[in-house]
Amino acid sequence: MNNLAPDSKHAIFWKANKSEAANGREAIVPTGGILGGGSSINIMMYARAAASDYDDWNTTGWASEDLIPLLRKIETYHIAPGRATHGYNGPIHVSYADYFAQIAQEYLDVCVKRGIPKVEDLMDLYTGHGCAHLAKYIHPETGQRQDAAHRYIHSQSHNKRLHIMTKTLVRHILFDGIKAVGVEVIGNKNQDKDADQTPREIRARKLVVVSAGAIGSAIVLQRSGVGQATRLSELGVNVVADLPVGANYEDHSSCVITYHVADDVETLDPVMERYPGVMERYLAQFAHGKGFLTSNVNDAGSKIRPTEEELERIGPAFREVWKRQFESAPDKPVFIQTIVNGFLGPRTAVPEKSRFMMLGNIAAYVSIFDPFVLPGITHECKHTGRQPISRGHVYITSANPYSLPDFSTGFFEEKADVEIQMWMYKKTREIARRMPSYRGEYAPLHPKYPKSSSASCVRLDAPPPSDMEDLVYTAEDDIAVEEFVRQYGDTTWHSVGTIQMKPKEKGGCVDSRLSVYGTENLKVADLSILPKNVGSNTYSTALLIGEKAASLIAEDLGLVLP
Repeated sequence: MNNLAPDSKHAIFWKANKSEAANGREAIVPTGGILGGGSSINIMMYARAAASDYDDWNTTGWASEDLIPLLRKIETYHIAPGRATHGYNGPIHVSYADYFAQIAQEYLDVCVKRGIPKVEDLMDLYTGHGCAHLAKYIHPETGQRQDAAHRYIHSQSHNKRLHIMTKTLVRHILFDGIKAVGVEVIGNKNQDKDADQTPREIRARKLVVVSAGAIGSAIVLQRSGVGQATRLSELGVNVVADLPVGANYEDHSSCVITYHVADDVETLDPVMERYPGVMERYLAQFAHGKGFLTSNVNDAGSKIRPTEEELERIGPAFREVWKRQFESAPDKPVFIQTIVNGFLGPRTAVPEKSRFMMLGNIAAYVSIFDPFVLPGITHECKHTGRQPISRGHVYITSANPYSLPDFSTGFFEEKADVEIQMWMYKKTREIARRMPSYRGEYAPLHPKYPKSSSASCVRLDAPPPSDMEDLVYTAEDDIAVEEFVRQYGDTTWHSVGTIQMKPKEKGGCVDSRLSVYGTENLKVADLSILPKNVGSNTYSTALLIGEKAASLIAEDLGLVLP
């Protein structure tokens, strides 16, 4: 997790605008600032979208039947042989690794008792509800991360046609009329304060392909004159193509809930607190691909869909989302939940020599109508309830490459997003309270309940009783839970959608071959092209886009891929 710490040299931290819906906070969204991008700093959790997520894009060549062969091509799946949607000869290794936490098994046991069935393959593309031992992007023999840099790029170090420039910033794309002919770059002062600021041109013989992520690619295109014409003109940027670049930012909201566990439970906490001898012992095991450090401390999890009774309790705003997105698609989870073996935040936020578990709740959707299928509604209008609202956005504020963008995440501007996180907080708590290692809620990172509340946090010295009843929340308690969600709900680092792959008349910026409308020889190949977020962590989909882009580019250039 050091890669995501505030002083990390491997991440880029984007500060969003203050949001009333998030208690006036300025969300911080980290993205990869290292070769391999987010794959080099993520939590290595193996998660894949539902098949219907891809079908929902409604784009020729991008349906699930088109993409499953590429998903198989990507991976070497070590979990079990012969599974139809998995691959067994790809560059990315998928395994359970060597370690499985005690609290992960407790979590699975309780989930089953609470009506969440244990399944063999939670990531088969068709299972929308169940719990499982979670696979990881970790090599089963070495225990090493399976990032794109090591699995795709470093293996090509012998290739004389491959040139990589690190600590380099793209100022803008070079155009000859509407034809992309190269890029202009400078040294990146954010990574090297003495970096050379002399502009250099890199010319392209065939194509310019932008792959800077949902935030970075939107910024590069806008600085280059590809974006909303009125905005760019006001900034003195010459307009090449008038497109809604940056207008449809999406991310999954999340809430991570912290609980005390018994002092004898093995967790990440002694490592984070640098207990004497602990790291040395673990490193000795890891040298042989064994032990605690082969795990991502994320050993079990669930995909969750509410029952009819739970839908009644969640609230009317989410009921509309359910009807629109989930009711007829049983492969879609509403939430992805994982149990984390330790406290991943700053140690100053918790008492010394304490041990914790965290349950992370990731909303696997964005509760927004597509404005282009609702007559009379434009994509810039903002409403609540049953009406569409604007998503987040990423707009440049200057042609200066060091200027910070106008960035909004859109978190919790829709009532349904709040309702569902409140419900999931309560559901999560009932799971945690029944785990044998549970020793109470860590109160500073839970709702501030009224003193008289029967739902107040507790601290236990022994395992919880086996016959406990579910907590009952009053209207006052719900106010506290909503306040908590708005205060602590955050990014899941799943930024997508700022350069959408759709027909131009429906707000699209690129076509099904990833070519930017209104330009020539310019493509975008990253998560920014998603017409709609997937109900999953996004690394798998990022790899998928890379494979699809490679095949499309090869076709355009008349090449045959191996």
